[in-house]
Amino acid sequence: MVKYFLMVNQRKTLNIKKLDNNIDYVLSVTHRLAPKSGDVKKLRSLPISKQLDFNGGWTWIPLPGWAADIVPKDKKGLFVPTQSGTSDWKGYNWWLGAAMLINSFAERQYENENGSIHSYSFRLDSKMIPAFEYAWTNRIILFLRRWWSHENHIPEEKAFSPVPKAVIHLTHDVDAVSKTLAIRIKQAAFSLYNKRPRAAIKFLLSNGNYWQFNKIISLEERYGYRSLWNFYGARGGFFRSLKEHIFDPAYDIYSTELKDQICLLSKNGNKIGLHPRFDTWQDANKMILEKENIEKVLGQKIYTVRQHWLRFSFDKTWKTQKKAGLAHDYTLGFNDRYGFRNSTALTFTDSASGIRVTPLVLMDSHLFDYSNKNQIERFKVIDSILDELEITGGEGSVIWHQRVFHSDYGWGDDYEYLLDGMKKRQITTPEMA
Repeated sequence: MVKYFLMVNQRKTLNIKKLDNNIDYVLSVTHRLAPKSGDVKKLRSLPISKQLDFNGGWTWIPLPGWAADIVPKDKKGLFVPTQSGTSDWKGYNWWLGAAMLINSFAERQYENENGSIHSYSFRLDSKMIPAFEYAWTNRIILFLRRWWSHENHIPEEKAFSPVPKAVIHLTHDVDAVSKTLAIRIKQAAFSLYNKRPRAAIKFLLSNGNYWQFNKIISLEERYGYRSLWNFYGARGGFFRSLKEHIFDPAYDIYSTELKDQICLLSKNGNKIGLHPRFDTWQDANKMILEKENIEKVLGQKIYTVRQHWLRFSFDKTWKTQKKAGLAHDYTLGFNDRYGFRNSTALTFTDSASGIRVTPLVLMDSHLFDYSNKNQIERFKVIDSILDELEITGGEGSVIWHQRVFHSDYGWGDDYEYLLDGMKKRQITTPEMA
């Protein structure tokens, strides 16, 4: 594993033990876009600046005309951490900029000073928002590929490996299999937030069967996809604290019906992961207990996880997951915003913990709860995410909670639109590999 070495002193000068560590790290993360040794050798040969100073801000770096198509439409350039004394593409240290993006350097600084934002972007400086709108790291590597091709007068398609087909990890976090009081209150609150009082009252008072597994399985099979299902691993039930009743799922992982369903999902080629309770983000012991419960039900080890409510700290959560015996996390995204939390659409390894991380780029509630979009607007957002992944050869994860396929929510049509868009763009899933 290539480690990322970055130290910051009070003058905000980056002191890196070896400059090559940044290059090695970025190339290891972006391997999808430069998979062959020849690709890597060409990128390493570029005369990229060795600038090591930055001022903690953000800037747009315009690209030359021969790389203009790598800049998103209606944008001024690539959006990157500011480096002191330069706003020119020739003077910018692209390796350092990419490494800072991949590692969410600015957000880590914020967490060190203010504590975890627990995946709510509104708590961050609004100046950072453009960093989450595109997969800037991917676009940096595409620019470097173009730069070498331009300098050497060789068409990019002949000089480099093809940009790969995008990969989406389809995931379902199982928060509820029945309509509990906590679910009624939560969703009614979102309806009121979106100024839909009638919908809030209807949701509070109506009944619903949230056992929607077969509907989702059938839909995904129609498109040739399989998915990852993340389950809460505690016992649920009535005898829990008030906090657990409000924030955690209520089902019992050992109930016969649910045990049979989990085993059937696995048998049919889907993956099973952990969706641990609200307060496990820094508690390895609780996480271990839930992981072991699911493993007993499933009859095999599990290694994937997404934290409930996206409760997350850069400093603590991945280390906690590692202590619990987990290996692959899907938490890195925002509750209140779709897009690219670390400006990257690639799976990478966290250097401090060794946890593999696939960023979350889209969640059902981004389209319905945290915004009040009509169907045309929602489809436009889905297309924008799929297009960005396709253009940049990216990889990311999507959440559609299984209960939202019930008519109480009616969010299933948007998921089908997502699957159809993936199919049209030839986007694959890990389960298809």
